[in-house]
Amino acid sequence: MIIGNPLKFAFLIERIQDWEVDYWKNGIMFVIVNDGIYPKEMRTTTFNSEFTDVLNSNSAFMNPSIDKELYNKSDLELFRYMADITFPDDLENDNDYRYLIPFHEISDSGYNFFIISNGINVKILVGRWKFENINLVDCTEISIQEYAEIKSKITIFYDSVVCG
Repeated sequence: MIIGNPLKFAFLIERIQDWEVDYWKNGIMFVIVNDGIYPKEMRTTTFNSEFTDVLNSNSAFMNPSIDKELYNKSDLELFRYMADITFPDDLENDNDYRYLIPFHEISDSGYNFFIISNGINVKILVGRWKFENINLVDCTEISIQEYAEIKSKITIFYDSVVCG
């Protein structure tokens, strides 16, 4: 099933019962930004564990930080800022995950998703790790209303598959 608009921001998600063992609900999950799909290869997603963090009320996915000044920076400046505070180069600074969407399987494949809002829209930025550096590979902007609808449908999917 596709949740959202694949030309902007969407999920391609499907439960595959043949892959399940006991309590664990498995399937596939891809995130689509501007018609690009992440991750680039097939990976099994365990919905029980993946969505526990993504749908947590404290996660960046459920409650994107609102910062109008930061939001108005260029995509590259914004990405550099969010990547630098999330993954600092020095050991003296703690990681700050307030902009990072906690997609475990997608992160394990080398991609990270960051999100920020100006109160009206959200920007979602995709970074890719290569040789210990993370680089901006894509960015999209959607309205808060579009984003709220996607969150709602992801929550319904989770409730029906994992809780239902």
